[in-house]
Amino acid sequence: MTIPSSPIVTRLRAAGCVFAEDEARLLLSSARTPAELDALVARRADGLPLEQVLGWAEFCGLRITVAPGVFVPRRRTEFLVRQAAR
Repeated sequence: MTIPSSPIVTRLRAAGCVFAEDEARLLLSSARTPAELDALVARRADGLPLEQVLGWAEFCGLRITVAPGVFVPRRRTEFLVRQAAR
């Protein structure tokens, strides 16, 4: 599902988020209130990695909890995990 142009997408794009529509969708689904959504968007627009804003990262089909100071697993590393598991 794509999010049509919205103030959130516009704000994320202005902050340099290449996948602004996808990020907006994730932020919208994570926020419980409009105030929380605004705070999440502000943190992302300020440059905090999306995974830290959300508090999780998807990796090898699992949702991994992340926090400041924790290594954020990246999708491109999934290939290495699969190779090592073989």
